[in-house]
Amino acid sequence: MRFRKIIFAFFCLLAFSGFSQHSELGFQLGTSYYIGELNPAIHVVNKVNPSVGIFYRKNLSKRYSLRGGFNYAQLGATDNISSTTFGEYRDLSFLTYLLEGYGILEFNFIPYQINNYSTSSFTPYVFIGIAAFYTSPDLEGQITDVIKEDVVGPSIPFGLGVKFNFVDNLGLGIEWGLRKTFSDKIEGLPSTYNNGYQLSNTQNNDWYSILGITLNYKFLTKRDNCPGVIN
Repeated sequence: MRFRKIIFAFFCLLAFSGFSQHSELGFQLGTSYYIGELNPAIHVVNKVNPSVGIFYRKNLSKRYSLRGGFNYAQLGATDNISSTTFGEYRDLSFLTYLLEGYGILEFNFIPYQINNYSTSSFTPYVFIGIAAFYTSPDLEGQITDVIKEDVVGPSIPFGLGVKFNFVDNLGLGIEWGLRKTFSDKIEGLPSTYNNGYQLSNTQNNDWYSILGITLNYKFLTKRDNCPGVIN
């Protein structure tokens, strides 16, 4: 019986040799915020809003992964928190929902796979990629010449995080990502205000960020089910 198990494991190794490319499906829950004219420097605390997302990850190796997903978030800010000259003059605030689709490349600093005891049980990682987003800002305050515009554009997501083994084929993570956009219209702020006074800095484009916790499930492959195989 033991000999048969050894032969079976041997044929599994032959059939599924090479790098195992495990797939994962997960979701992210956290918070989102905006950096721009109405919030030029304060991270996280200026009108914190919820975010939620789903993603699919393909592990190319124990170091590299490709990930694609969709996020729904809310962005907002108010001049009452940002103590700037512009802020004291404008006294404005905005709120918008955001839809985002993205594709990124992840790099693990330590070899890692969920539920693989030949690798580390955790790893810090970094990521970078491309994304597209949509917003529909509502600007509030003493302003009369605002024409509401939906905003669609590309962004560059990048950031860092930590991945952990959680339970069995479940992984847990903490991630902070910034998005550099090529638009100065996320908050819906016009370039002039009433009597021609400058209202925004059109030389600086807006940013947004998503900070959250991820929970993901690793799908088993035939290689995982072969006894004695170390992925």
